Amino acid sequence: MLTAQGYEVSSFSDSEEAYGIAGRQEFQLALIDINMPGINGVQLSKKIMECFPDTEIIIITGVPEENNLDPCLKMGLTHYLFKTFNESQLIYTVYAALHFQRLRNAYLSDSEKIRGCNLIGVSMSTRDVRQEVLSVGKTDLPVLIMGESGTGKEIIARDIHRNSARSAKPFIPINCAVLGSLAESELFGHVSGAFTGASKTTAGYVGAADNGTLFLDEIGELLPEIQAKLLRFLDDGEYSKVGDTSIRHADVRIVAATNRNLEKMCDEGSFRTDLFYRLSGVIIKTTPLHERKADILPLIWHFLALFGTAKNITYDISADACSRLVEEDWPGNVRQLKQTLYKISQTSDTRKISLADVQRTLGGSGEKQSLKSYKDAKAEVLLDFDKEYLLKTLYLAKGSLKKALELSGMHKKNFYTKIKELGLSVKDFS
Repeated sequence: MLTAQGYEVSSFSDSEEAYGIAGRQEFQLALIDINMPGINGVQLSKKIMECFPDTEIIIITGVPEENNLDPCLKMGLTHYLFKTFNESQLIYTVYAALHFQRLRNAYLSDSEKIRGCNLIGVSMSTRDVRQEVLSVGKTDLPVLIMGESGTGKEIIARDIHRNSARSAKPFIPINCAVLGSLAESELFGHVSGAFTGASKTTAGYVGAADNGTLFLDEIGELLPEIQAKLLRFLDDGEYSKVGDTSIRHADVRIVAATNRNLEKMCDEGSFRTDLFYRLSGVIIKTTPLHERKADILPLIWHFLALFGTAKNITYDISADACSRLVEEDWPGNVRQLKQTLYKISQTSDTRKISLADVQRTLGGSGEKQSLKSYKDAKAEVLLDFDKEYLLKTLYLAKGSLKKALELSGMHKKNFYTKIKELGLSVKDFS
């Protein structure tokens, strides 16, 4: 059946032979009967996962009982075929098992093509920001990055600097919220004896960033008197050190960021309107993670790769574990997701992160309510119907679009829209 679908298949009727091959040859997918003479399905699955963790595994069983499947569930195996199954069930299960692998491989392939940007994600909003970064980097305009905490504003600022003509010069990040009463001295420097404790002359952040980029994070926290001095510097590049009357000049690009509504603060009088307009030569707005769910999977793989590299190991994660992470709202955005994954990776008993590992850290079963709304429940049923119907249609049409349209009676545009929404491709069936 699978060969007829275009898959290259190796079959084994001897579990010992299969066990030997499993340690030497990598497969994209393995279909394994749980009960076999000699080596059983659990032992064979463990062997494959140890040698080739990227291989997807489908467990075949005629006894779908908890005790029977418990060892498989603990290993993080999520794909099952229950005897007796028909051809459509087999084709659908194989397609579903490989879908997660296709997503991962597509992301890894795309990530290699991204140059000059460290912002991870595949959503349209993330793609738009990356494009803005590449365009803005070529200019010398001041940039204001606006968005919630944890959405990657400093990463964007660093990417702008990296793509600018100033890339070889300093990038100086400052958190304006912690400057306090010494903000003027910290920004513009001071001369020796300017105030109590000023034992030596300092250049300040502005002087240190000369010919480079100064990143002012949480710009909305600057005191009004410092806002006025910053405005003067933005206008002509001139400033004075605290305790010094001489005028100095620095060529510095300003990139600022905030999680506050600066326009509202301008209306309230707590932020200078003229400074806001001076900072916003270009405005880049980040999107909360819960509004770009498509970025969560790439971020999961990215962070697990980082944590694994640090420990010289390779982490993997099951599809259902990923689904549980995607369900979360992540009010702390990417920063919260990163910290959660770090905790999960450090406390997991194996290198394959399972749903149980995720739930142990997040708590609960992931069900936000015991009963879905009528609208949501109906949408879920319709989605399942679309998946089953279109998979069957594509299978019967053997990848022929003309045949698929004849069988379904659907308009070409509607058909393409549906299969795109479901992540299906005509090519996969040809």
